[in-house]
Amino acid sequence: MTTYSPNYTGTQWKIAQVELDPETRTPAATVMEPNELAGPTAFWPDGTTSYVLHFKGGHATSWTVADEADTAVRALEALRGGEEITPDALRAYLRDVRRLETRMTALKEELLLFARESGPNGRARLPFREIGDELRQHHSTVAERHQRILDGDTAQWRGWLTQHTERAALYSNGGELPRTPQPQREHETGVYDSQEELGKVLARCRCGWSGPAGTNTVTASRQGKAHEDDPNA
Repeated sequence: MTTYSPNYTGTQWKIAQVELDPETRTPAATVMEPNELAGPTAFWPDGTTSYVLHFKGGHATSWTVADEADTAVRALEALRGGEEITPDALRAYLRDVRRLETRMTALKEELLLFARESGPNGRARLPFREIGDELRQHHSTVAERHQRILDGDTAQWRGWLTQHTERAALYSNGGELPRTPQPQREHETGVYDSQEELGKVLARCRCGWSGPAGTNTVTASRQGKAHEDDPNA
């Protein structure tokens, strides 16, 4: 039987042997019961709150995200509580937070692709402006990122996200949606993820020019446009 113990200093849940009543086959003694239940949330007498996640994805996807999110919550609580974090725990926190961040990037961009695909009415499910409102980005920035994904610049963990699904075959090898061929220009730029500096972006041109790496996609896009318009480029 799985029981919760407020005095356990390791992971919050442990296995304990609880004596059962021989007639009712119920626990003869209660280790702890929640003070309040609100849907998947339970509030415990020692001030702890637990939240139950329900998913069908298995260990390869949903379970992995839940496990890394649990690590992120524990890191948050440790920092807010002023705890001294051991080197092993600190490395685990950094590793899982990084992994969770990259998985969320893949999920966000897959939702962007889904939002722009044709829905039941034959039109894109959401316009770029509404997507931008929810992502707190300018709609032109969202449209540019969508175009780069169609051109093959997909998120690092997209393969992990779409594995064993019909979506795995979409947008592979430079885009799934057909587009009218356009004549190539000598100078045509786009904003791409930096391969040298994680979390940063930079503008690159067909001619080989690249701008400085930064964290703002709008700034990088402007640098690229300035390069395209430069008569001396």
